[in-house]
Amino acid sequence: MLRLAETLTPEGAINPEIKPETGVNYELGLKAQWLDKSLYTELALYTVQVNDLLVAERVGNDQYVGRNAGATDHNGIEVLVNYRTHLTTNWMVQPYGSLALNDYSFDEFTDNDINYNGNDLTGVADKVINLGLDLKYKNRYSFHINYRHNGNIPLDDANTIYSDSYKLVNLRTDYTFNFLNKLQAAAYAGVNNVFDTAYAAQVLPNATGFGGAAPRYYYPGEPINFYVGLNFNLN
Repeated sequence: MLRLAETLTPEGAINPEIKPETGVNYELGLKAQWLDKSLYTELALYTVQVNDLLVAERVGNDQYVGRNAGATDHNGIEVLVNYRTHLTTNWMVQPYGSLALNDYSFDEFTDNDINYNGNDLTGVADKVINLGLDLKYKNRYSFHINYRHNGNIPLDDANTIYSDSYKLVNLRTDYTFNFLNKLQAAAYAGVNNVFDTAYAAQVLPNATGFGGAAPRYYYPGEPINFYVGLNFNLN
């Protein structure tokens, strides 16, 4: 697959140096419901072999050019678990979790006479864990907590620098009530990044410094922040 933006140079001209990606994908999966449909699970194992993988190379401030990165191997396991049950007649609890284990690497890639065969693929976390709990009362009140863990991410093809892994916790609560007969209101409030974790919200693989500045390999994520809101729906 070749995206239009990746066919152009920063000046807007056609880039004749790149070719479309090609690949072969093998996947084995399972989806099942258990415990009288209270428990839902998914499992997927996959392997993808890609030739001429397109990656973005930074050539200036916010300027990138597409280039082919030889052959790459993408292997992984993905697991999803979702459970829902009633604690009492009015209270329902729904824990959930997902796990992605990624083993992505260069199979054949040489750039500027440097061999990167076997190196971790730039810009991909080795694992992502997502856990959460939803608690609801009479479909009026709800409370949500979410935990996310991102593993280390290689920031250059030589694997000389990695982003740190990080953990984020987010909280949110909602309350729905009727207002003036046919008007329904929903008030909500939440906290993102509860523990004020420093993390990279976006990484820039193979970044290059310009004008004597150090390379910018990432954009920082937001510190702890709070929000409140109110929605109205007319029935």
